[in-house]
Amino acid sequence: MIGNYEGKIKEYVNDLFENTPKTRKSEEFKEELLANLLDKYYDLLESNMDDENAYNKVISNIGSIDELFDKDPVQITKESWDKKKNAKITAIAVMMYILCPVSVIVFGEVGFETLGIVVMFLLIACATGLLIYNNMTKPQYLKQDDTLVEDFKEWKSTTNKSRRVRKSIESAMWAIITAIYLLISFTTGAWHITWVMFIIGAVIEKVIRAYFEYKEID
Repeated sequence: MIGNYEGKIKEYVNDLFENTPKTRKSEEFKEELLANLLDKYYDLLESNMDDENAYNKVISNIGSIDELFDKDPVQITKESWDKKKNAKITAIAVMMYILCPVSVIVFGEVGFETLGIVVMFLLIACATGLLIYNNMTKPQYLKQDDTLVEDFKEWKSTTNKSRRVRKSIESAMWAIITAIYLLISFTTGAWHITWVMFIIGAVIEKVIRAYFEYKEID
């Protein structure tokens, strides 16, 4: 009987998405929704609910998917403006990260090594501040009800924000490592040793990603 109701859930989801746009976004959401429905169905069975009642409860909690694909022009315009603003802020921050080690080299050539280091850390601080501001000011989705569609949208919003924060931290880390690498290498000439910093950076990056992935699962 379980297999029969699994098939019914899959059939219901297929019917639900029959008239939606055939895009990668809709296919991804369809797979996510089906997996969530089946997980919820199995959880209900484990709580000693019979097959039919578990199926009916899962289906009744889906909610409407139309709003995921039908957006009004005002919302589309606002989202487009927000994306452009976020892209500009990110581009400025990346440019600062790229320029921060250059300041050490340029000022070092004219005998102002200390000033170059100060400018480098100022650029890193400004770039990191811009990325953090950009990520923190993005609105977080608040679900309107307890349907699975709303749960999915809230989860998606939280996951995307977590990934943006992770990327900001990684960008700042690599900028700092590069700056320190160039600074130490130019001042000591130990190029044959300082490259090890990038190996250490790769290890730290793995730890950061593992931490954020653990948070997403948790």
